[in-house]
Amino acid sequence: MATHSSMSTIGSSPALLRRMNSRAVLAELFRAGPDVGDPGRASRTVTELVAAVGLTRPTVEAALTDLVAEGWVEELKAVATPNRAGRRARRFRIDARSGLVLGIDLGLHAVVGVLADLHGDPVARTEQFAPTLAPIEQAVAAVREVVDRLVGTLPPGRLLAVTVCVPAIIDRTGRIVHTVAAPEWQSEGITERIAALVPDAVTVFENDAKAAARAEAAWGRLHGVRDGLLLVMGRQIGAALVVGGAVAQGAHGAAGEVGGLAATGWPGAARALEARTGPGTGPTSPGGRGGSALAGGSGAALGVEDGRAAVRALAADVAPGVAQLVAAVDPEVVVVGGEVLPDGEEFCTALAAELERLPGLGVPGAPAVAVVPSGLGRDAVSRGAVARSLATARAERLGLGAGLHAGVA
Repeated sequence: MATHSSMSTIGSSPALLRRMNSRAVLAELFRAGPDVGDPGRASRTVTELVAAVGLTRPTVEAALTDLVAEGWVEELKAVATPNRAGRRARRFRIDARSGLVLGIDLGLHAVVGVLADLHGDPVARTEQFAPTLAPIEQAVAAVREVVDRLVGTLPPGRLLAVTVCVPAIIDRTGRIVHTVAAPEWQSEGITERIAALVPDAVTVFENDAKAAARAEAAWGRLHGVRDGLLLVMGRQIGAALVVGGAVAQGAHGAAGEVGGLAATGWPGAARALEARTGPGTGPTSPGGRGGSALAGGSGAALGVEDGRAAVRALAADVAPGVAQLVAAVDPEVVVVGGEVLPDGEEFCTALAAELERLPGLGVPGAPAVAVVPSGLGRDAVSRGAVARSLATARAERLGLGAGLHAGVA
């Protein structure tokens, strides 16, 4: 198990320089990525590391010795390809199971937890359902159950970071400052009580839509995108923005929080959809964010033509708000996710058509903004929580600084 040493214990300049060198090597090994069945692809030789980080061979070898001793890095068995001296090249890679991170999606009717390794690959997943989690006691109890299932048997220090995602605005200090979904969560104590469930880990809270955008940036349709928009289709429609390759937070954590503005058309859009498709025809989502009669296919609960008409009408309802964000951010792509999402491809086609019809939107001569469905499904928020936990672990526990990978900045 990794020793989790801290820079605060380093008192001399040579020790600090050695620590900095080891972090440069560690960062390069993280860039190699996960194994995916090919140890050579996920590892680096000493020669490759020397070239990548610009340090001398003895310095890199010393850094690797430190990293292996700390537990973050492992040396692979010698490969068959000899180097010029006739010796087999030594290869090193991240020991992805040396530390674990936890992502939690706390909704109004369920908690979803995903435990992942240091590459973000899921190790375990669980859900805890409840009639309501709006009261603090029920919410904390449900999170405790999920935490116990996933990390209850882990040795101390193995869990590095936890992110809890909620349908709320989170300020820069990590406080829940506003939520329409569960007002009781704004009272003092819920964040501290949940953090106390995992005392050895660094615990942070994040807005659920912003977490979903992190997941899209790390593993989904926003990967490699500098400027993008995630539209979250729930009972309360929301959005998150990726600007300059990072999820925008805003001065008070409210960037993208336009769902309550009447001018967007969003406050009544989900209700209008239910009115068209019939009340009670959509299931409640596991996360408590609502379902839809159209989710998973435009003809699921209606005739095909009526279903398509409802999809087009919903696209027309939400288009004004999407257009306002598109004009403000100038995104490369709009990704549509959420659990009141009708037939993904059909809805995105209809929304793109609505945006093209709006006068004055976009740059003359430039291609229209692409509108595409998310491919992450119902675990987008919990995967986004994992992405945030990875960034936290690498910055605060491994000493690598925030934003090592563009997708988890």
